[in-house]
Amino acid sequence: MSERRAFSLIELLVTISIIAILLGIVLAAMPKVRQAGLRAACGANLHGIGLGFEAYKSDNGEKYPRARYMPPPLLSGDPDPPLTVALTDYIEPNNLAWRCPGDSTVYYLEYTLDSGETKTCGSSYTFVTGLSGVTFDQSFFARFLQRRPETTPVMYDFDGGTFELQNEQEVTVGFFHSERMALFVDGHVGNVVESAPPAAQ
Repeated sequence: MSERRAFSLIELLVTISIIAILLGIVLAAMPKVRQAGLRAACGANLHGIGLGFEAYKSDNGEKYPRARYMPPPLLSGDPDPPLTVALTDYIEPNNLAWRCPGDSTVYYLEYTLDSGETKTCGSSYTFVTGLSGVTFDQSFFARFLQRRPETTPVMYDFDGGTFELQNEQEVTVGFFHSERMALFVDGHVGNVVESAPPAAQ
């Protein structure tokens, strides 16, 4: 009969220590992987909306749609429709491209129309109204700030702050993910910091 050799206590403790270290490394990387996934999905959404903008501009002399800065029920002194309505012929208002996967608040905000119909906000993104109803070359950004298309955002994540609603209440919104994502005039998607104009020297 052959003699069976068992693990010694030291071998068992070393094995458990190695597994614990590997588990610690994997678990430490998980939030970063999740954040990268949220940013990638958000970027894909913004890119899809950017294609809708390009189709709209192609049909309207390169002008951006007239739309308000923030969709209802978020307070905006702008009488123009929300962007989801302004681009209805190009992107359906209920298309999930309008929802950042990291947004658990803004997209779902509810409000009631005068007719009594209840609606949801339906967008996680803010439109830069300096482009509303004009071409980029006619905009304040190009004419007065000398901004370039690759450094001028069209829309970005609606996150990180306290905002007033049309009913005079407030909503506090956390950041959707670790970096604010934006769609830029030239069609690329990136975070706002990376695409900022270079500092004057």
